[in-house]
Amino acid sequence: MIQATNELILGIELNERFAQLTYYHQSVKEPVTLGMTSEPDQLFPMALRQDAQERWQIWNGEPQNEGEEPDIVRISDIYRKIEAGQTAADDGRIFDGAEILAIYFQTCLSKLKLLTQNTKLYVMVTVKELTESWSSLITAALEKNGVDRKRIYLQDYLSSFYYYTVNQKKELWYQDVALLEYENESIVGYVLHIDRSTKPAIARADKIARQPMDDSVRAGREDQEWQKEKDRLFFELLKKVFERRTISVSYLMGDYFNKSWAERSIQYLCYKRHAFQGKNLYSKGACYAAMERAGLIPGRDIIFGGHDMIERNLGMEMRIRGKETFYPMVSAGINWYEAHHVCEFILNKEREIRIISRPMAAGEEIVHIMRLTGLPARADRGTRIRLTVYFSSPGKCHIEAEDMGFGGFYRPSGLSWSRTLLF
Repeated sequence: MIQATNELILGIELNERFAQLTYYHQSVKEPVTLGMTSEPDQLFPMALRQDAQERWQIWNGEPQNEGEEPDIVRISDIYRKIEAGQTAADDGRIFDGAEILAIYFQTCLSKLKLLTQNTKLYVMVTVKELTESWSSLITAALEKNGVDRKRIYLQDYLSSFYYYTVNQKKELWYQDVALLEYENESIVGYVLHIDRSTKPAIARADKIARQPMDDSVRAGREDQEWQKEKDRLFFELLKKVFERRTISVSYLMGDYFNKSWAERSIQYLCYKRHAFQGKNLYSKGACYAAMERAGLIPGRDIIFGGHDMIERNLGMEMRIRGKETFYPMVSAGINWYEAHHVCEFILNKEREIRIISRPMAAGEEIVHIMRLTGLPARADRGTRIRLTVYFSSPGKCHIEAEDMGFGGFYRPSGLSWSRTLLF
């Protein structure tokens, strides 16, 4: 059940060609996908124009009308240019990647101007593959728009697929779920499977099959013959996806799939199964994920084991209130981007920090030692350490320690230590 709230929850799908925005607010019953105009479910091209009045707008690539004052700036292919490390406008002017992305987000967010007043904004951005560089750029761009760093979240497409799925009626995902998408001139089939034999249950989405549909496969066939061949190829891919699996529902992404050519395939796809076609699965899934982070949707006893999930628990053995105990710092099962912990503690006689790593499933724990080289000699319990733990990828953890001294007795030495753990 979704709780009433005055927060604005925003899911943004971002890719090479467009962005798509889905929002939730107390003024609506369910997440709504935003359009550039009054038409719903429209896409926001990855292009900007600054008109003669210096107003930034999403640019759909169309030329200006005669008689209009010429634009000051036009910039297309923003995503690709940022990824290449050079964001050039059509007039040759160079923009910083975070700067132009911030302007792009600002222009998109202006469509929700009335809803952003007096609300806390939570934003989940979903991309095909979450990298360290994109996570830094997106975070910086949203912070430039006044979004609190603690309410910025990132995930990949398959994570959004999971969150979209588990927020539908349960009868639709009590068995495996298929996702079929046309990408890079190929049809790709994914399957989401939830292993309920563990507690908590673990969900995973895997790529099962890929079928190229480009000109090399068409091999000069005429339109009618090519449509029949596409149907055959799609049918063969579906058989691979459904082989030895019980699929309860399938989602087809985009406009590529239609009955004009996929007659046999769609008939097979829908036989004793549910099937839905749409464009906004990823942005809606991102919105649902942000709603869960904001506490508007109750959590489930399921962990999504995506590519960005941390699979190890990190902590330390500490004496807390006179009792030896394990102090958890990072819990397995969360996105690496959200794994960030800061704590302070007092050393006794130790000259090193011991970080304990435990696998989420069965397996041996590992003790990682970081020596505090050069730490000044002080009385027992005379040194306070600030420890920061964060990840830059699912298997790359950064540990940073800083000598804080001890009140008025010992001044901080200014020393710091760091170590990177690879899993």
